[in-house]
Amino acid sequence: MSDLEQFASGHGRRILIVDDDEAVLKGLSDYFARLGYEVVRAATGEQGLAGFQSQEPDVTILDLRLPDIDGMKILEIMRRKRALVILLTGYGDIATAVRAMQLGAENFLTKPVDLPHLVATVERAIEKLDLRRENVRLREMIPTTRRKVLQVVAALVLIAAALLVGRFVGNVGTTYSEPPAIAPVRSAAPRSEPARTDTMRLPGLAQPASSTAVPRR
Repeated sequence: MSDLEQFASGHGRRILIVDDDEAVLKGLSDYFARLGYEVVRAATGEQGLAGFQSQEPDVTILDLRLPDIDGMKILEIMRRKRALVILLTGYGDIATAVRAMQLGAENFLTKPVDLPHLVATVERAIEKLDLRRENVRLREMIPTTRRKVLQVVAALVLIAAALLVGRFVGNVGTTYSEPPAIAPVRSAAPRSEPARTDTMRLPGLAQPASSTAVPRR
């Protein structure tokens, strides 16, 4: 298996290589390009900062000693924007390495650099970047989920309130009350007609004689 075959494809990944040594710059750029990386080159510190600003690389490979700006200074500037930076130097020492790590470098490698080790370092940095981006995405989702839950709760509250209001309005004017008891009506006793003792006298008709005879004197 070749060195190139043991690494993951760099397609969709962009790296910035900043080095004033033309041979090193070309060799690193060609090697990463064969792995599928999109490579941005810079031979000075100013070009490196400009390329970082405009191209937004996933990882930056930065030479420590540049003709215009010190590599540590560039590292400080890039780390303010949370860049992933791997430092390269031909004059490495422990104190410099410690300072570079304190400033936030992902790694500190000396020249001549072992290319497979450099690529593995770049891939670890990219994995860290992917994890950071995923964390940002999840944090952005939390307010959205919370907002949806609040919307559902608010909708349920409105529905419950509407049901209560509807029930109240439906009961207005239809309240049932027990009808008052009606007292029984007493029927009046029928009046007895008094016996008639007189009879109607009709003209031309003799009146019947009284049953009681009046004695003659």
